Order: sequence, then structure tokens, then C-alpha cells
Amino acid sequence: MILVLGGGVAGLAAARALGERGAEFLVLEREREPGGWCRSIRSGGYLFDMSGHFLHLSDPAMRAMALGLQGVSWDAVERDARVFLRGRLTPYPFQANLHGHSAALVRRCLADFAAERIREATGSASAPRNFAEWLVRRFGRTMCREFFFPYNRKMWRTPLGDMGYSWTSWSVPVPAFEDILAGARGETRNGMGYNPSFLYPRSGGMGALVAALAAPLRDRLCTRTEIVRIDTERRVAWSAGGERFPYDAMVATAPLPALAAACRPAPRAVRSAGGKLRWVKVLSLNFGIRDPETTFGHWAYVPERAYPFFRIGFLSNVSPGSAPGGCASVFTEKSFPAGAAIDVRSEIRSSLDHLVRMGVLRKGRAPEVVEPIVLDPAYVVFDHAREGAAKLLLEHLREKGIFAAGRYGAWDYNGMEGSMADGIRAAGEALRAAGGGAP
Repeated sequence: MILVLGGGVAGLAAARALGERGAEFLVLEREREPGGWCRSIRSGGYLFDMSGHFLHLSDPAMRAMALGLQGVSWDAVERDARVFLRGRLTPYPFQANLHGHSAALVRRCLADFAAERIREATGSASAPRNFAEWLVRRFGRTMCREFFFPYNRKMWRTPLGDMGYSWTSWSVPVPAFEDILAGARGETRNGMGYNPSFLYPRSGGMGALVAALAAPLRDRLCTRTEIVRIDTERRVAWSAGGERFPYDAMVATAPLPALAAACRPAPRAVRSAGGKLRWVKVLSLNFGIRDPETTFGHWAYVPERAYPFFRIGFLSNVSPGSAPGGCASVFTEKSFPAGAAIDVRSEIRSSLDHLVRMGVLRKGRAPEVVEPIVLDPAYVVFDHAREGAAKLLLEHLREKGIFAAGRYGAWDYNGMEGSMADGIRAAGEALRAAGGGAP
């Protein structure tokens, strides 16, 4: 028996892979339905995702899997992302689309970027020691001061000097100098980064992907089942309700700190490592707005401290069926340290005030629907302790026949594609460990 701990997209992909290989398995999901943070909800005629989720596919095998799922039809969407800064909307990425800002700011950005490229070419640049220094080496101080530092501080709620940068290579595009110059002249550079285009379900929100992944699992999916203790020697897991689940191997997609705390016995170093892992949680506020003043693109990054959220999105611009005619499905995202208390009512009032200030919500109007969602955890914090602590935990679990996967199980920065691929990888390893042969 292979247990799959967690029914998000990583766990569901792992379960499908096990089913295709004829393995005996069971998925245990804490919530009342599978999907994790990729679920969708309907409220008052509006459709909301739990947060902004868009399926970016780069691996041909994963693209074939997604397109081959029964029960979900996909629309291919060209990204329309913006940056909202100093009251101006410019195309994303900021570093390649400087046109629209003041001439003085553009000159400083270009000069600093060129200075870093000269240091790079002459070998006079020192190696960055942390995320803050990595950003300066890549983009120069002016772009960091204007966009990269304030945006990342809002998102990570952590001093950037306390963070590493090994996770950034795939997610932060560094343009060539000719692209910087073209963007400063007003030639829009849209195709940069890992997500210039994406797939989105034609109906049902991103929850349609979850439903398609879960459809073949039937009675092999147990919801409302939270695992609170795992005996790694006897290979038995217990739920909060006292139910016992023996296993030969496990695919674990539940958050790594909670997984580490549940496993016994464990060496002191392993228990200590679990306490070193940090994360931020995100308050995603979903608003159904009738007759909005304006909407812009699919989403926009909001770096300035004057605004509470780091990102605003317009799901109805991605999928028109997510809102009634003349209405908009809008979301905002704000990060908090893991242990912070959140006054949701106060945050709703603040976000609405700033939606008026941004020109999205008409003054004096109230949204028709408000759906607040707290994602905890949301993002793994890549501080200097993360790599060593996660490596120790993952190696210990592997020795015990537990194969962690996905953003939270592997404690990584995976998107949906990476999480599903990681779940499939872990399923193969668990199958071999359980004596099921090669994947």
C-alpha cells in the first residue's frame, strides 16, 4: 500500500501515476475536497480561484498530460501582465519596459544596468552573497530601489539580505541590454520570463483541473482525513480521528514542517531542522464588482508600500465566464509572516479603499461579493537556513520510505506544472520502494 499524503495537484498527479501503473494506493486529504490552493469557488454568480493560478507548461510530457485530461477544455492565453508604479501602468517585466516613466528615472535605470554589465564583463563584480546583492548585480541599484526591493519585501516579508538566490534563475528574467534599450524607447517586450503564455480552463476555473485529476480516483480518495502522527519504523500513519493507515511507502505533499513534526521517532537534528523552515501566508481577497471603473490586463504587480497588496488580478479578463456581464472578478494578494494575526475585516476595508484609489472600484460603490481566503503556507521563504534544513529532512524521510513532492512537500518554489511533475517523480520512487518495480 502506498499512501499519498495530501490531495493538491502534486498528490493527485502522483495518485494518477500510481493508478496507471496498477499500484495499490490511497490519497488522504485534510480538507472536505481535493485540490489544495488550486480549488475554485462560486459565489453570487462569480467564480473565484483560491488565488491567482495559471498553468504555464514548458515540458512536452506535462503538456501532453494536461491536454489529455478528460473533462477539462483549455484556452491558450497570451499573458497580459502589468506593473502599477507611481500611478502608471507599464507592461511586465518592469526591467524591459521602462518607457512611460520619467526620462530622469529611465536614464538612471539604464546607467546602473550598464554599470553592472561592465563590472560583469571586466570581472570586477564580486559574487552576490544574498538575494539583495543578486538583484543589484542583475539590474542595478535604481531598478532595485524602484521595483525589485519594495516588491520583494512586500511579498517575502523578510529582509532580502537574509535570503538566498538559488531559486531565482527560472522566475526572474534578466533582459539583454538591447531589450532594455528597446523597452525604454517604447517597444513593448512581452515574451520574457517563464510565463509569456499559459493555459486556463474554458469553464470552471482552475478547479476544473483538480476535478479532472481527481475523477479516476473514486474510492481511493479520502477527504476530511488529517494525518497527525506517523510511525516511520512501523510504517503506520494515524489520523486526528484515530484511524490507522499502514503503508509500504508514502508520497508526501503536505507541508514539510508539519510532516517533520508528525514523524516519530526522529533524531534531534531532524526535529530541529523542521523548526528552521520559514514561510509566509497570503490573504487573497476576491471581489465580485458590478460595473467596475476599469480593469487592466490579467494581473499587475504593485511594489509601492502605499498599497497593501503586492499583486492585483482580474480573473474575468482571463475567463469572461467568471463574472456576469458588465462585472469583474478581481483578486488582491497580501503576504504576512507565518505567525502574524490577520484582521480580515480591516484588510478588506483597506483593499477596497485602494481599489478606489487605483481606479478599479467606483467611489461610493461596494462589491457585490467578497470572499476572503487565507493561504497558509503560501510561499516558502528561501532564507539561508532553508537549504540545509530541507535537505536533511528530505533525506531522512527518503530513508524511511517517505518521498516528499510539490511546493510544500519538497519545500520549494514550484508552480503547478513543477508540482505535478514532482508528484509523478515521487510516485515512481515510492513504487520502487514498495517493491513495485521500475516506474
